[in-house]
Amino acid sequence: MGLFEKKYCDLCGEKVNALTRQKLSDGYLCSDCKHKLSSLSSGWKNRTIADVKTHLEQREQNRQKYSAFVQSASAGTNEKLVVDFNNRKFYFTIGRDFKNSNPEIFDFSQLQDFWLELGYTTLQDSDRDGIPDEYDRYDNRQGMNSGFGSQFDATNSFSGQNGMLDVPLALQPYVRDTNTSSSPQRISSLKAKFIVNHPFITDISMYVDSSIGTVRNELMRAFDDGMQLMRLCEQIRNGMQNNMGYQQSGMPMQNNTGYQQNGMPVQSNTGNQQPQQPFNPQNSAAIVCPACGYKPDGNPPKFCPFCGTTMT
Repeated sequence: MGLFEKKYCDLCGEKVNALTRQKLSDGYLCSDCKHKLSSLSSGWKNRTIADVKTHLEQREQNRQKYSAFVQSASAGTNEKLVVDFNNRKFYFTIGRDFKNSNPEIFDFSQLQDFWLELGYTTLQDSDRDGIPDEYDRYDNRQGMNSGFGSQFDATNSFSGQNGMLDVPLALQPYVRDTNTSSSPQRISSLKAKFIVNHPFITDISMYVDSSIGTVRNELMRAFDDGMQLMRLCEQIRNGMQNNMGYQQSGMPMQNNTGYQQNGMPVQSNTGNQQPQQPFNPQNSAAIVCPACGYKPDGNPPKFCPFCGTTMT
C-alpha cells in the first residue's frame, strides 16, 4: 500500500506528482509549491515543512528588501553581481528568483568566500608528447615533421599545458585550479563560486563565461569579467564604497588592464597629472608581448596582463 499510496502536498494539499515533487524530511511539496522556494536554496530533503514555511515568509520579506535596493555598483557582463553600498546589500542576477523579480538580497556580512574555477577542453595529442596536434609540427611516432600544426604555429611551442600560465597574474590569487589532468588542455570556461551565510542557501555557482573560444581576446574578456567580480567582492568583504574598476552611477566601467570598455585609457582625477592621449592604433601596432605574444587592442599597458612581462 505504501508504494502506491497517493501523496499530497503538505503546503497546499494538492496531490503530488512522483516525478516533479519535492521530498522533505517529513512530507512533500507539489511542483507549484516547490517553485516557490528560492532557486539558490538547497538541502530540502533534510528540511521540514516548518522550514518551508519559514523560508517562504522570508521570501516575502525579501521582496521589500528588493524594492528598497538602490544600485550603486555592478560587475560582469549583464551585471552578474549588483551592489547597494549605502544599504550594504547585494544580489546575483541569476536563476528563477531574478527572473521573477525577487532575487535573494544578501547583507555584506553574509559573503563568506569567493573564487574562480577554470573549465578545460582536452586537446588531441596523437604522438603523446604533451604538445597538442594543432601546435605540433613534429610527429614523434614517425621521427619526422608531421604537418599537424603547420598551419597554426611555426615554433612548435605550446604554453597552455598548465592553464594557470594563461591566467593574468592579477587574477591568479582568486583562481582555485582543481585540474589534475596530464593531457594538454585549453581553458574553455570560467565559473565564479560564492559561499554565503544563509539558513537555506550555502553556495552559489555561476558561469562568468560558459564557452571560451580559441581566440585570445575571448579569453581576456572572460578574465576581465572574472576580475571585476572578484574585486567587487573584495569591496563587499571590506565594506568599502570607493574603488577603481567598477561602475558607479553614471561612471564608465574600467577593466582589469586599466582601460575602459570603449578602449579609452582611464584618466586619473588626482593631483596635476596630464590626461592621457586617446588611443592611436599606429602607436601600438608594433607593441607585442615578447614572452607570450599578447597584442593589446588599445594603448599598451606597462606590463602584459597574461604573463607580467614589461611591454613598454
